[in-house]
Amino acid sequence: MIIKNMATKIKCPNCGQEVEISEALTEHLRGELKVQMEEAIKQSEEKARQKFAEEMELRLKNQANELTEQKERNQKLTEQLLELNKTLRQLKEKDDSRELEMQKQLLAEKEKIKEEVNKQTGEEFRLRDLEKEKKIKDMEKLVEELKRKAQQGSQQTQGEVLELDIEQELKSQFPNDQIEEVRKGTRGADVIQIVKTPMGNIAGKILWEVKRTKNWEDKWVDKLKADQRLEGAELAGIITQTMPKDFDKDIINIKKVWVCIPRHFINLVALLREQLLAVARQKAVSAQSSGAAQELFDYITSHQFNHQLEAIIESYLGMQEQVIKERMAFEKQWKHREMQLEKMYKSLFNIYGGITGAAGSSLPPVKNLELLEEGDDEKKKKENQAGQLPLA
Repeated sequence: MIIKNMATKIKCPNCGQEVEISEALTEHLRGELKVQMEEAIKQSEEKARQKFAEEMELRLKNQANELTEQKERNQKLTEQLLELNKTLRQLKEKDDSRELEMQKQLLAEKEKIKEEVNKQTGEEFRLRDLEKEKKIKDMEKLVEELKRKAQQGSQQTQGEVLELDIEQELKSQFPNDQIEEVRKGTRGADVIQIVKTPMGNIAGKILWEVKRTKNWEDKWVDKLKADQRLEGAELAGIITQTMPKDFDKDIINIKKVWVCIPRHFINLVALLREQLLAVARQKAVSAQSSGAAQELFDYITSHQFNHQLEAIIESYLGMQEQVIKERMAFEKQWKHREMQLEKMYKSLFNIYGGITGAAGSSLPPVKNLELLEEGDDEKKKKENQAGQLPLA
């Protein structure tokens, strides 16, 4: 019993009290276990807090990235909307006739883009962005195509108007001739003038090409010469608002093709037509001599003929310029004389009025001055009446 008690009890070195070994061990283990559990709890809580913080940080970064992407996409869409508005303004300035339809289409696209701004998310948002960019590019291409077609249509219409005016002028000035219009899409010049004699016989053909463009193109001459050979015409001419840069005259000859501005068109036609009629008359006189007719044809197609015709045209232009200068000089001289006469008339009338005021009724009337005075009084009376009319 003593051995058993000694083995199961120990004495406390501090207080001297005996304590069961099992109780001491249990208390000791309980304390260590408590410390270990508290430490484990602290570590678990720390890990949980770290994990939560990392998850929250990841979510915040993800949300920030989404906001940044959303802002960039909204910025792109805003720029696209501004570009669409710019396109609308350009369409309105360029082509009012098509403005309403184009505006409806662009506004419809604009409304679709606005509706889709709030619906786009993730990959679907990116795909829709690409789709809108494609639509905008397609619309821009369509606008450019419409502009190009409108510009071509406008130039073509202007050319047709000038062509119709040329045809009417030819028919009016030369009723005996046959004026034929070459239909659009048909190869050849714009107008064919078949020159006829007073007896109705054909004297020859003149091909006319009408151009109403801002720039001259040398290929017009070669094309008209090819049409001239195909048609078998004796002469050919181009009526253009823009002359070649290397020439400073209004009527010129390039490779046996006459070129002039619309203002001198009728004068050139009259000269060419007279030459064809002269050749026709000579052919009629020399009908039995084919050699003479051939010589006349060679002459009218020769450089000598062109030079002589150019000399006639230069003389015409010089005389026209001289007439204009003389008219201006005479008008200036007449105006100067009119002012001198008016000044002399006023001076004479003032003298006559002063004498009349001093002499009274004893001064015999001067017939012409009295008439001038009456006419002047009537003129002043009409001017006063006109000045008293009520304003509309």
